[in-house]
Amino acid sequence: AKQSKPSALLPLAYTLTGLATATAWTTIIFTTITNNAPLGALMPNWQHPTVNQISVLSALPLLFSSIHHLRSAASTESWSALESDSCRRQNLGLVGVGLAGVLWVRFCATITKLPGTALSHASYKGSMGAALMAAYASTAVLSGAVWIKSLPTGTSILSLPTRITDGLSAYVCNLLPADKHNPVNVKYSVLTAGFTFLTLLQLLAPHPLAVIPSWTGRRISRAFPMWTMLAAVTSYDLKLATEAGTLFEPKFRQLSRGLRAFGLVHVISKIGAIFLDPTFPASYHAVALVPGWAAAAILFFGLTLRGDKQ
Repeated sequence: AKQSKPSALLPLAYTLTGLATATAWTTIIFTTITNNAPLGALMPNWQHPTVNQISVLSALPLLFSSIHHLRSAASTESWSALESDSCRRQNLGLVGVGLAGVLWVRFCATITKLPGTALSHASYKGSMGAALMAAYASTAVLSGAVWIKSLPTGTSILSLPTRITDGLSAYVCNLLPADKHNPVNVKYSVLTAGFTFLTLLQLLAPHPLAVIPSWTGRRISRAFPMWTMLAAVTSYDLKLATEAGTLFEPKFRQLSRGLRAFGLVHVISKIGAIFLDPTFPASYHAVALVPGWAAAAILFFGLTLRGDKQ
């Protein structure tokens, strides 16, 4: 039988795994978007790595908003909050982040390899690689365990793939807004579809198109999809909350603020790249090959800045 309320340690566990994942992501950024990654590869100036580091650090407020959402639910007197559809989706989103992080760290030497050479932008071995994978795995394990426990009593482990497939099918079928005359409903519908598209673009498209929207070349462009995926999950939660009339409940305000901060920091980084990096666009070789896509992605991220009031 399910406990009457979540463990008192569960909120702390979410905090610790969230901090571990944030630390792992930050470590990857500052050891990959830097000089001598690989040895001899130098940045043209200090502005270039800075604006691109900021671009992908934009994921942190998105991560923290998801963790806060789940911590708040875990702090209640019963499992009913964690059993809500939004918490189940956020937990699955964090499972995706954790698994993607583990896989990227494990195979980053291949993923970030420079064509025609034996060099890579990133390669984590030994204790560093183990620590990074453990950080991401902690989030995947915790969120996965809570998601399973939040399911109806008696749910078979064998039915979990079917549940995930059914959820993804409903996700696709519900992308359109319920009220096309409600601009907030339309906003979150577009953001859900757009972040889903960007996730697939970064994972499946060839270079240089895969650098959209991160602008990080081969360094982190294949890792950033874990965050646009989480942004798609959050946008979907907010879309459904808009349609249910619960968007302004406290539990959804933090998700909304996190998504908006994600977009704001990302857009600021692009403004910095264009106007503060004196080597733009010459040092942005991949971006310069797909300028239309780059411009469209900036405009799309700008949609996150639109408020939630009609």
